[in-house]
Amino acid sequence: MNADTPKASKLWVDVVGRISWLRSRPFLVDVSKVGALVGDLSESGFRVVRVDFPRGAADSEEALLIELSGRLGFSESGAGSWAAYNDRLWDLQTAESEPPLAVLIEGLDALLQSDVQRFVRCVHNLLSMTEAADPADAETGLQIEYFFTGRWALDQEKQP
Repeated sequence: MNADTPKASKLWVDVVGRISWLRSRPFLVDVSKVGALVGDLSESGFRVVRVDFPRGAADSEEALLIELSGRLGFSESGAGSWAAYNDRLWDLQTAESEPPLAVLIEGLDALLQSDVQRFVRCVHNLLSMTEAADPADAETGLQIEYFFTGRWALDQEKQP
């Protein structure tokens, strides 16, 4: 890519503005809303990737990163480490001709119930790495949004 030639703008969606019942980040979505969420995201132009949280793994973070890497089509080399995931994320962020990406991590409530610290670390790392990987700004980088689905004890006030 020529540094003097600006990158074409990519579609950027105001997810919370578009999906009125969705609360702000991190997007914790009750399992009862997954069908509606997938439909709303698809209609908004997102490529939706669904990832099942691997229950019962000795190292839940490593297992989640391996599952994420596989579902996103990342190289298996180093899969399972945050450093490798971050590298592949950068490659994805800077790829040409990609629609916005919505990653639904299903069943992450199981990690919260078994290990709060790992749950917080996983959510934090995914969100912060993705925001840090943005090569320029919202107009030029690939929009990647994470949705953590489960049976959350949330205030249902804003839910439809």
